[in-house]
Amino acid sequence: MTDGKVYYHCVPPVKAIPCLTPFGMKLETYLRMAGIQYEAVYGRRTGPKGKIPWIKYNGKAMGDSGLIIEFLNKEKGVDLNKNLSDTDRAVSRAFTKMIEENTYWGIVQYRWIDNFARLGELFTLPWYGGMVLRIVKNKIKNNLWAHGLGRHSKEEIEAIIEKDLKAVASLLGTKPYLFGDEPTEADAAVFGQLSEIVWTAPGSYLHRIVTQDCPNLHAYCIRIKDRYWSDWDQLTGNAQKDQ
Repeated sequence: MTDGKVYYHCVPPVKAIPCLTPFGMKLETYLRMAGIQYEAVYGRRTGPKGKIPWIKYNGKAMGDSGLIIEFLNKEKGVDLNKNLSDTDRAVSRAFTKMIEENTYWGIVQYRWIDNFARLGELFTLPWYGGMVLRIVKNKIKNNLWAHGLGRHSKEEIEAIIEKDLKAVASLLGTKPYLFGDEPTEADAAVFGQLSEIVWTAPGSYLHRIVTQDCPNLHAYCIRIKDRYWSDWDQLTGNAQKDQ
């Protein structure tokens, strides 16, 4: 391993998206926005906090995308939020926590509960994959209940998440990024969640809200993808082969 290099551990890309966890999309987008050199290490091994993604830096393993970003900001002298006022920083934190601690669970509810029968379409499964997914589904159902969102009806959940997404759309408005002409840490966090909706949840109420009801969110996702993910098609195996 090279000293000073970030080794980013996450699940492998799939056909729909470079990473099926929104926190993986968040962290890798941040690394690209910040211009930090890194090497992706694909696998399903979890990090020190029992989650994916995680990084290894100078031989030390670290987990939690938010804490990783804080560490790398100090270590690499990076500050995507440097032009934000104190008020904007407060709003940034509030929206980041909303979309990661609330909206995220709406995406989980749709993927693992409402749309579970089609979950296998997102990735290739071994022969025993269905059994594993059912075990994971039961665990996630318990997590949703503990969080609180899982205690609501399907209609109530959809109404709650719709308010979240429309709040993000209102904050964004006609700006290129959430706080102006250049992206901040909040953009990496928001894109992490929205990218999962845009590219892995076609036909869902989530997709309708982001692509039809709030077209500025869809344009925003395309803008970030085009600027920071030039290798998207190569990673997902969708690049056209030379004739």
